[in-house]
Amino acid sequence: MPTSFIVAGEPAIAERCGLDTLLGITQSTPSLSTTVVTATGEIDYNNVGAFREHLGYAIATSTRLVVVDLSRLTFLSISGLQAILDADDQARSRQRVLRVVTGTRCVDRLLEVCGQDAELETAQTIAAACTPMPWAA
Repeated sequence: MPTSFIVAGEPAIAERCGLDTLLGITQSTPSLSTTVVTATGEIDYNNVGAFREHLGYAIATSTRLVVVDLSRLTFLSISGLQAILDADDQARSRQRVLRVVTGTRCVDRLLEVCGQDAELETAQTIAAACTPMPWAA
């Protein structure tokens, strides 16, 4: 389990990394088939390790659908995008689905520029991302 793991209903952890980099991460399980990892603040080179750790834990211990909510980010670095792509590969290898909630310019633009907007399964809202999978009904 990540050293800074947060249970549902408690405030997000805030890790101050570097000068002014602040990252909050929460994990919840809104249904038997869905785990949601929410990141707030900034994901950059200084804190991407904590983000990777949380994603890996969610995929390893979760349900069939893992939703990564990035809709509250103010910055997403290329190293953060790589962590998401690696998590997507890890999820596929475990027969899980990873969906990414976008919606902020910093996330949408990076996915578009890097050509990943068509590669990753994305949604604009958590509700849309948590839509039950055909095998979960």
